[in-house]
Amino acid sequence: MSRQSDPAFWQLTLTLPLDQAMQIADLYEEEALTVSTQEAVPDGSLWRLDILFEQQPGAELLHRLPPETEFDLAPLIQKDWVSESQKMLPPVDAGRFYIHGSHDAPHPAASRHNLLIDAGAAFGTGLHETTFGCLTALDDLHKWRRVRHPLDLGCGSGVLALAIAKAWNISVLASDIDPAAVEVTKANARRNRLAPLLTVVEAIGLQNRLLREQAPYDLIVANILAWPLMKMAPDIAAALDRTGVLILSGLLGTQEVMVRKAYLEQGLKLKRRYAIGEWNTLVLCR
Repeated sequence: MSRQSDPAFWQLTLTLPLDQAMQIADLYEEEALTVSTQEAVPDGSLWRLDILFEQQPGAELLHRLPPETEFDLAPLIQKDWVSESQKMLPPVDAGRFYIHGSHDAPHPAASRHNLLIDAGAAFGTGLHETTFGCLTALDDLHKWRRVRHPLDLGCGSGVLALAIAKAWNISVLASDIDPAAVEVTKANARRNRLAPLLTVVEAIGLQNRLLREQAPYDLIVANILAWPLMKMAPDIAAALDRTGVLILSGLLGTQEVMVRKAYLEQGLKLKRRYAIGEWNTLVLCR
């Protein structure tokens, strides 16, 4: 008889007003892997807060919750479903970008930007709405904007960093909190013969000496999640050149208002929105 896989992660879920959700999220800022919020009811009076932990949280962590707070705590079984399912993924058409796996042939047209991407353990095949939205935004940006000094913050598989390098033929700095993503990005850069144009570092947000030294950037792409995008708004805005362009994704349409508010407070205004399914990609400028 086969034994089930041990839980790799644990998720704490609560439903409560937004201000309370943000206060509770702050309680677990140091221990949580990710924190995400989304509207639980259409009128916005209640929000769902999901907090992901690498291990089962003990009594000390749970006791931080206000008395009588209702919550659900459940394990998430680790599955390398991305690697297992990649053979079934179709190529992705996003403007001039054509993203395909090693099981598919590149696009024959010389005008297309072919990218061979195998995500492995990292996020980002181009198929997800957030990545597709960023690729579409980059393709549109290429039509009117020259980019010289870009940053891909939270690069995942490296698809966006590689897309920038391919379209503009420039060097790109990319970072991710996950060391596996850093290695996958480097491997994909080699597959696409773009390794000389990519510098990839492991970093928590912008807390890396190289990222700080290289600022400001005239393009920052951050396809992460709504909560870290909000928390990093001051740092991201400070790292963006005065005339730079910021592309944000990883947020649900229901989360756009609070993400935009965080960046409006930093002087960045919405220039364009790409709504794809339930997910939005935002292009912001000063």
